Amino acid sequence: MFARLNTSGNRNLLLEVAMIVVGINVALWFEGWFEDLRDAETEQQYLGGLRDDLRADINLLDEVIKSNSARLDRLGEIVPTLSSLPDAEPEAQARAMFTPSSYLFFEPSDFTYRSMQESGDFRLLQDADTKKRLLKLIRSYRLIDTLQKNFIQAMDDEYIPLMMAGFDLLEQRVTDPAVLGNQVFRNFFPYTYQDIETRLAVYESARDLARELVEMIEAQITG
Repeated sequence: MFARLNTSGNRNLLLEVAMIVVGINVALWFEGWFEDLRDAETEQQYLGGLRDDLRADINLLDEVIKSNSARLDRLGEIVPTLSSLPDAEPEAQARAMFTPSSYLFFEPSDFTYRSMQESGDFRLLQDADTKKRLLKLIRSYRLIDTLQKNFIQAMDDEYIPLMMAGFDLLEQRVTDPAVLGNQVFRNFFPYTYQDIETRLAVYESARDLARELVEMIEAQITG
């Protein structure tokens, strides 16, 4: 009799343990399911943010490319005439002086990407190709930033001092004709031309990649 009771008690105990284990597993499954659901929703938010940032980048790159292309054309006209610039009209001299120092640079809209990196949520992007192309674009942006900073540094160190010393900003005229024959002044025009050519190639490559990413991301956005 006691053996039968003991056996019955063991069965009840095993049943209770089994129910507890099943309950824990079900709870863990639901917890994982809800976490996956939250991650999927967060990913969609990031994808939308990335798409909007990239669209803004593309628009700005369009403007930067247009502006720098026009300046490249202008420099292409000035470089062959540098030797005759001292004899040119004051207005032509003034336009030439300002050509290298007028520029439009690119600053990316990278708020969403930085938020993902800082929060550790970059892992939430499920598409490996999207991650790969996004990182490639970020490397292009960093190259652009380096090229732009290098040009600004050269401008500040070499060209601006010549302008401040030999050009009247208020009257918009050259006050020291010797500046026009200065070797640094003359060299800065072909230097700027080559620099813009290099940056234009990187700007255009980044724009093309950004456009590809927008298409990829839009295909992943639901609802």
